[in-house]
Amino acid sequence: MNVNNEESGRRRESFDFVADYYNLYRSPCPQEVVNTIIALSHLHKGSRGLEIGCGTGQLSVPLAQHGIDLLAIELGPHLAALARQNLKQFPNAQVEVSSFEEWALPSQKFDAVVSANAFHWLDPAVRFSKSAEALRPGGFLAILHVHHVQGGTPGFFADTQPYYIKWGLSNDPFFQPTTPDNVPTMYPELDQLPEFRSIERHYSEIPMSYSTASYTGWLHTDSLVNSLNDESRRGFLQDIEHLIESKYNGEVIRNFVYEIIVAQRAS
Repeated sequence: MNVNNEESGRRRESFDFVADYYNLYRSPCPQEVVNTIIALSHLHKGSRGLEIGCGTGQLSVPLAQHGIDLLAIELGPHLAALARQNLKQFPNAQVEVSSFEEWALPSQKFDAVVSANAFHWLDPAVRFSKSAEALRPGGFLAILHVHHVQGGTPGFFADTQPYYIKWGLSNDPFFQPTTPDNVPTMYPELDQLPEFRSIERHYSEIPMSYSTASYTGWLHTDSLVNSLNDESRRGFLQDIEHLIESKYNGEVIRNFVYEIIVAQRAS
Protein backbone atom coordinates (compact mmCIF):
# COMPACT_ATOMS: atom_id res chain seq x y z
CA MET A 1 0.00 0.00 0.00
CA ASN A 2 1.30 3.42 -0.89
CA VAL A 3 0.72 5.92 1.90
CA ASN A 4 1.25 9.64 1.41
CA ASN A 5 3.23 11.57 3.99
CA GLU A 6 0.21 13.13 5.67
CA GLU A 7 -1.58 9.80 6.00
CA SER A 8 1.62 8.12 7.17
CA GLY A 9 1.94 10.78 9.89
CA ARG A 10 -1.60 10.18 11.07
CA ARG A 11 -1.10 6.43 11.09
CA ARG A 12 2.13 6.48 13.07
CA GLU A 13 0.49 8.84 15.56
CA SER A 14 -2.49 6.48 15.89
CA PHE A 15 -0.59 4.14 18.20
CA ASP A 16 -0.68 6.68 21.03
CA PHE A 17 -4.50 6.64 21.03
CA VAL A 18 -4.44 2.91 21.82
CA ALA A 19 -1.51 2.97 24.22
CA ASP A 20 -3.22 0.78 26.83
CA TYR A 21 -4.00 -1.90 24.22
CA TYR A 22 -0.45 -1.59 22.94
CA ASN A 23 0.91 -2.18 26.43
CA LEU A 24 -1.32 -5.19 27.04
CA TYR A 25 -1.33 -6.93 23.67
CA ARG A 26 1.89 -6.10 21.84
CA SER A 27 4.09 -9.04 22.78
CA PRO A 28 7.55 -8.53 24.24
CA CYS A 29 10.34 -9.03 21.75
CA PRO A 30 11.13 -12.78 21.61
CA GLN A 31 14.24 -13.67 23.57
CA GLU A 32 16.03 -15.24 20.60
CA VAL A 33 15.52 -12.00 18.66
CA VAL A 34 16.81 -9.91 21.56
CA ASN A 35 19.84 -12.19 21.87
CA THR A 36 20.61 -11.79 18.16
CA ILE A 37 20.32 -7.98 18.30
CA ILE A 38 22.62 -7.85 21.34
CA ALA A 39 25.18 -10.22 19.81
CA LEU A 40 25.33 -8.61 16.37
CA SER A 41 25.47 -5.11 17.84
CA HIS A 42 28.21 -6.10 20.30
CA LEU A 43 26.18 -4.74 23.21
CA HIS A 44 27.15 -5.44 26.81
CA LYS A 45 26.58 -4.05 30.26
CA GLY A 46 27.37 -0.35 30.20
CA SER A 47 26.98 0.05 26.44
CA ARG A 48 25.26 3.26 25.45
CA GLY A 49 22.16 2.63 23.33
CA LEU A 50 19.55 4.80 21.61
CA GLU A 51 16.18 3.26 20.83
CA ILE A 52 13.93 4.89 18.24
CA GLY A 53 10.18 4.43 18.73
CA CYS A 54 10.15 2.34 21.90
CA GLY A 55 6.37 1.90 22.15
CA THR A 56 5.71 0.75 25.71
CA GLY A 57 9.05 -1.03 26.04
CA GLN A 58 8.71 -4.30 24.12
CA LEU A 59 12.44 -4.21 23.29
CA SER A 60 13.49 -1.57 25.84
CA VAL A 61 12.89 -3.75 28.87
CA PRO A 62 15.10 -6.68 27.76
CA LEU A 63 17.82 -4.24 26.69
CA ALA A 64 17.71 -2.56 30.09
CA GLN A 65 17.73 -5.98 31.79
CA HIS A 66 20.97 -6.65 29.91
CA GLY A 67 22.53 -3.64 31.64
CA ILE A 68 22.59 -1.33 28.63
CA ASP A 69 22.45 2.41 29.34
CA LEU A 70 19.37 3.11 27.26
CA LEU A 71 17.89 6.35 26.02
CA ALA A 72 14.57 5.66 24.30
CA ILE A 73 12.59 8.19 22.33
CA GLU A 74 8.90 7.81 21.59
CA LEU A 75 6.58 10.04 19.58
CA GLY A 76 3.46 9.28 21.66
CA PRO A 77 3.28 10.73 25.19
CA HIS A 78 0.89 8.02 26.43
CA LEU A 79 3.12 5.26 25.05
CA ALA A 80 6.16 6.95 26.59
CA ALA A 81 4.46 7.18 30.00
CA LEU A 82 3.76 3.45 29.96
CA ALA A 83 7.32 2.74 28.80
CA ARG A 84 8.64 4.73 31.77
CA GLN A 85 6.40 2.70 34.07
CA ASN A 86 7.68 -0.57 32.61
CA LEU A 87 11.28 0.63 32.92
CA LYS A 88 10.98 2.14 36.41
CA GLN A 89 13.16 -0.57 38.00
CA PHE A 90 16.03 0.26 35.64
CA PRO A 91 17.87 3.48 36.56
CA ASN A 92 20.02 2.95 33.45
CA ALA A 93 17.02 3.59 31.16
CA GLN A 94 15.16 6.80 30.34
CA VAL A 95 12.44 7.77 27.88
CA GLU A 96 12.00 11.09 26.07
CA VAL A 97 8.96 12.21 24.08
CA SER A 98 9.83 13.36 20.57
CA SER A 99 9.82 12.36 16.96
CA PHE A 100 13.23 11.13 15.88
CA GLU A 101 13.27 13.66 13.06
CA GLU A 102 12.92 16.62 15.46
CA TRP A 103 14.94 15.21 18.35
CA ALA A 104 18.19 17.02 19.08
CA LEU A 105 21.13 14.63 19.04
CA PRO A 106 23.29 14.80 22.18
CA SER A 107 26.99 15.46 21.84
CA GLN A 108 27.93 12.05 23.27
CA LYS A 109 27.71 9.34 20.62
CA PHE A 110 26.01 5.96 21.04
CA ASP A 111 27.40 2.46 20.73
CA ALA A 112 24.18 1.31 19.07
CA VAL A 113 20.98 2.72 17.61
CA VAL A 114 18.12 0.23 17.67
CA SER A 115 14.58 0.36 16.36
CA ALA A 116 11.91 -2.35 16.55
CA ASN A 117 8.94 -2.06 14.17
CA ALA A 118 9.29 1.71 13.99
CA PHE A 119 12.02 2.50 11.48
CA HIS A 120 9.68 2.28 8.48
CA TRP A 121 7.63 5.16 9.93
CA LEU A 122 10.62 7.52 9.90
CA ASP A 123 11.28 10.08 7.17
CA PRO A 124 13.41 8.25 4.56
CA ALA A 125 15.31 11.46 3.91
CA VAL A 126 16.90 11.49 7.36
CA ARG A 127 16.46 8.11 9.08
CA PHE A 128 19.80 6.64 8.00
CA SER A 129 21.88 9.81 8.02
CA LYS A 130 20.70 10.88 11.46
CA SER A 131 21.17 7.37 12.84
CA ALA A 132 24.73 7.42 11.51
CA GLU A 133 25.31 10.82 13.07
CA ALA A 134 24.15 9.47 16.44
CA LEU A 135 26.66 6.61 16.37
CA ARG A 136 30.31 6.55 17.26
CA PRO A 137 32.57 5.21 14.51
CA GLY A 138 32.26 1.44 14.63
CA GLY A 139 28.90 1.59 16.39
CA PHE A 140 25.92 -0.37 15.13
CA LEU A 141 22.50 0.36 13.70
CA ALA A 142 20.07 -2.51 14.44
CA ILE A 143 16.63 -2.56 12.84
CA LEU A 144 13.93 -5.12 13.56
CA HIS A 145 11.10 -5.57 11.07
CA VAL A 146 8.37 -8.17 11.53
CA HIS A 147 6.82 -9.76 8.45
CA HIS A 148 3.39 -11.38 8.38
CA VAL A 149 3.82 -14.76 6.68
CA GLN A 150 1.85 -17.84 5.76
CA GLY A 151 1.48 -20.58 8.34
CA GLY A 152 -0.21 -20.76 11.68
CA THR A 153 -3.75 -22.06 12.13
CA PRO A 154 -4.85 -23.62 8.82
CA GLY A 155 -7.59 -21.64 7.11
CA PHE A 156 -7.72 -18.80 9.61
CA PHE A 157 -6.12 -16.11 7.50
CA ALA A 158 -8.33 -16.91 4.49
CA ASP A 159 -11.39 -16.84 6.74
CA THR A 160 -10.56 -13.31 7.90
CA GLN A 161 -10.31 -11.87 4.39
CA PRO A 162 -14.07 -11.40 3.78
CA TYR A 163 -14.14 -9.14 6.84
CA TYR A 164 -11.21 -7.08 5.56
CA ILE A 165 -13.17 -6.66 2.32
CA LYS A 166 -16.45 -5.96 4.12
CA TRP A 167 -15.00 -3.14 6.22
CA GLY A 168 -12.88 -1.56 3.50
CA LEU A 169 -9.48 -2.70 4.75
CA SER A 170 -8.66 -4.63 1.56
CA ASN A 171 -9.91 -4.94 -1.99
CA ASP A 172 -8.26 -8.30 -2.73
CA PRO A 173 -10.32 -11.32 -1.64
CA PHE A 174 -7.46 -13.67 -2.55
CA PHE A 175 -4.69 -11.87 -0.68
CA GLN A 176 -2.19 -14.12 1.10
CA PRO A 177 0.87 -13.21 3.12
CA THR A 178 4.18 -14.15 1.61
CA THR A 179 5.80 -17.48 2.35
CA PRO A 180 8.42 -17.43 5.13
CA ASP A 181 11.27 -18.02 2.67
CA ASN A 182 10.15 -15.23 0.36
CA VAL A 183 9.86 -12.17 2.60
CA PRO A 184 10.98 -8.93 0.94
CA THR A 185 14.36 -7.57 1.92
CA MET A 186 13.85 -4.44 3.95
CA TYR A 187 15.98 -1.35 3.38
CA PRO A 188 18.10 -2.68 0.51
CA GLU A 189 19.44 0.84 0.05
CA LEU A 190 21.41 0.39 3.27
CA ASP A 191 23.94 -1.72 1.38
CA GLN A 192 24.87 1.29 -0.77
CA LEU A 193 25.15 3.97 1.91
CA PRO A 194 28.71 5.19 2.57
CA GLU A 195 27.95 5.79 6.25
CA PHE A 196 27.59 2.05 6.90
CA ARG A 197 29.45 -1.19 6.23
CA SER A 198 29.24 -4.89 7.11
CA ILE A 199 25.48 -5.26 6.62
CA GLU A 200 24.06 -8.45 8.17
CA ARG A 201 20.51 -9.79 7.92
CA HIS A 202 19.11 -12.55 10.08
CA TYR A 203 15.64 -14.12 9.88
CA SER A 204 13.71 -16.02 12.54
CA GLU A 205 10.26 -17.54 11.92
CA ILE A 206 8.27 -17.54 15.15
CA PRO A 207 4.66 -18.70 15.69
CA MET A 208 2.53 -16.65 18.08
CA SER A 209 -0.52 -18.08 19.88
CA TYR A 210 -3.53 -15.87 20.58
CA SER A 211 -6.75 -16.18 22.50
CA THR A 212 -9.77 -14.39 21.08
CA ALA A 213 -9.17 -11.48 23.46
CA SER A 214 -5.45 -11.21 22.77
CA TYR A 215 -5.91 -11.40 19.00
CA THR A 216 -8.58 -8.71 18.86
CA GLY A 217 -6.55 -6.72 21.38
CA TRP A 218 -3.55 -6.97 19.08
CA LEU A 219 -5.72 -5.84 16.15
CA HIS A 220 -6.70 -2.80 18.23
CA THR A 221 -3.06 -1.70 17.88
CA ASP A 222 -2.92 -2.10 14.09
CA SER A 223 -2.55 1.25 12.34
CA LEU A 224 -4.66 0.10 9.39
CA VAL A 225 -7.51 -1.02 11.64
CA ASN A 226 -7.29 2.28 13.46
CA SER A 227 -7.78 4.12 10.16
CA LEU A 228 -11.44 3.01 10.34
CA ASN A 229 -14.08 5.15 12.00
CA ASP A 230 -15.27 3.99 15.41
CA GLU A 231 -18.37 2.16 14.15
CA SER A 232 -16.54 0.31 11.39
CA ARG A 233 -13.67 -0.61 13.71
CA ARG A 234 -16.09 -2.07 16.25
CA GLY A 235 -17.88 -4.01 13.52
CA PHE A 236 -14.66 -5.43 12.11
CA LEU A 237 -13.35 -6.50 15.51
CA GLN A 238 -16.69 -8.07 16.44
CA ASP A 239 -16.63 -10.08 13.22
CA ILE A 240 -13.12 -11.34 13.92
CA GLU A 241 -14.05 -12.13 17.52
CA HIS A 242 -17.08 -14.15 16.40
CA LEU A 243 -14.97 -16.03 13.83
CA ILE A 244 -12.35 -17.10 16.36
CA GLU A 245 -14.91 -18.08 18.97
CA SER A 246 -17.28 -19.95 16.65
CA LYS A 247 -14.83 -21.72 14.32
CA TYR A 248 -11.49 -21.88 16.13
CA ASN A 249 -12.53 -22.55 19.73
CA GLY A 250 -11.12 -19.27 20.95
CA GLU A 251 -7.49 -19.78 19.96
CA VAL A 252 -5.44 -19.16 16.80
CA ILE A 253 -1.79 -19.12 15.78
CA ARG A 254 -0.16 -16.60 13.43
CA ASN A 255 3.36 -16.95 12.09
CA PHE A 256 5.81 -14.07 11.73
CA VAL A 257 9.31 -13.70 10.37
CA TYR A 258 11.53 -11.40 12.42
CA GLU A 259 14.06 -9.73 10.14
CA ILE A 260 17.04 -8.28 11.98
CA ILE A 261 19.25 -5.91 10.00
CA VAL A 262 22.51 -4.77 11.58
CA ALA A 263 24.99 -2.35 9.98
CA GLN A 264 28.24 -0.97 11.36
CA ARG A 265 28.97 2.74 11.27
CA ALA A 266 31.89 3.39 8.97
CA SER A 267 34.87 5.16 10.48
